Amino acid sequence: MREIVLHEPLASPLRLDAEAEGLPVENLIEAALRHYRFQSQRKKLAAEAAWWQNAGPQLHAQFTGEFVAVHQHAVIDHDRDETMLRQRVRARFPKTAVLIAPAHGRRELRMISTGLSQA
Repeated sequence: MREIVLHEPLASPLRLDAEAEGLPVENLIEAALRHYRFQSQRKKLAAEAAWWQNAGPQLHAQFTGEFVAVHQHAVIDHDRDETMLRQRVRARFPKTAVLIAPAHGRRELRMISTGLSQA
């Protein structure tokens, strides 16, 4: 991976924050980026859920009794078996947040790990 250089005025405050936390600055930056990525994925899932909720009864009716996978405001896959759908979506989009929701009924957001790990 290429080296990322942080310039002033950001570098010094980050160094001070890391020292105050007793962490290497790299760990502080990594934690901040993980947090950003998590929030970004939550925002994406919320937008996908809003799109699906407003998609209209005709689209919902096409998937009666099934779960749908929504990505970029489109249904990209569907299945009666949520586990099978989730496995296909994870294989296809291993590090991308994709909404999986029932076509009808209760609506809930579940964030599944996107495979990010600590080094």
